[in-house]
Parts: sequence; structure tokens; C-alpha cells
Amino acid sequence: MRRALALSAALLLLLCLPAKAWAASYAYWSFWQWDAGSGSWAYAAEGPGTARVAEGDVVGFHFTTSENATAAPAAPRGATEHAEICPGDPAGVAVVIDFGTADGAPAARTACAPDAAGTTAATALAAVAEPLRYASNGMLCGITGYPETGCGEAAPAASEDTANESDDGASPLPVIAALSAVAVLAVAGLWRARRRDRS
Repeated sequence: MRRALALSAALLLLLCLPAKAWAASYAYWSFWQWDAGSGSWAYAAEGPGTARVAEGDVVGFHFTTSENATAAPAAPRGATEHAEICPGDPAGVAVVIDFGTADGAPAARTACAPDAAGTTAATALAAVAEPLRYASNGMLCGITGYPETGCGEAAPAASEDTANESDDGASPLPVIAALSAVAVLAVAGLWRARRRDRS
């Protein structure tokens, strides 16, 4: 019975660890479409490789870091007026590229893809911002060579709360490992006790 209680307690502790201990940030190229009706960016419901673009469209790409896997990314910064990005070409597709604010990031830029209407957002982007780098699964990893490596990998969250918790240099991983070991030992002990009771 004591071993069973130990097992239950260990599992409960594992479940009760704060979610922020596993929080991670993801740096990636987010894809956006300008909604002229609402006058705001809309996070694209599909990737640039399949999203079709039409005459007068404005599409945006922002290299951003989300606070965690479910956090909404930030919209691209810079000009959004089609007439400003594609002056004299109402049929062109306007492309906004925001490289983010990390050290060494290029300045945000805009460009007009004059013959991209009827194709995809990826085609419009390729017309104005090569070279592009994609992962084997089709995820957009780099625009004009930025960033040079990586593609949406998770990194430790850098939010204020998690930074404060890590000021003492402590990591949640040793705690998780220790609790996992306790759970394994408790299961083994319970199994041995049951064997003795049956014999």
C-alpha cells in the first residue's frame, strides 16, 4: 500500500509541475494576408505554397518568435498600402517582408511582384526575394538567406516569468528526471510486493 501511495504521489507531482517549465519559443517565418476590408493583417489559414494570390493582393512574411507553441505571432511591420508598394501596377502582388528585430536581421522591406497574380504567395515571394530556403516538409525556413540555418526549432522561452524563475540557475529537468525515477522505482516495488503476496 505504501508503495502504491508513493507511486501516486510521484505521478501527481509530475502532473502538477507548472506548464511554463516546458514552455518553448519557436522562431519561424509566419505568413500573412492583408484584409483590406478590416484594414488589418490576417494570419494565413494555409501556407504560402498553396495560398493563391490575386491582382491587388498584399501578402506579408514576418520572422518572429512566438512565446510558446500556441501563442499568436506578431504581424509584419511596415507599409501595407498596395498603391504604395506597387505604384502604377494595380495588378501586381505586394509583398511585405519583416525580418524581425534580432541582432543582425536585415531591415524590413517591401516589393512588388508584377506577374504573380493567379499563382501562389510562394511564387510571388520568390519573384522578389530569392534565394528562399525550404525544409523537406515544405516549411519556409529562409528568405534572401535569412536566417542562414535552422527552421522553426524550439528554444527555451525567454518570457519575464521564466527568466525570473531561472535566475538561480536551476533547471526543471533534474526535478523531472528525479520524479520519473521515483515513479519507476515505485512501480517496480509494487510489482515485487504483489509477486510476494501471490507466492
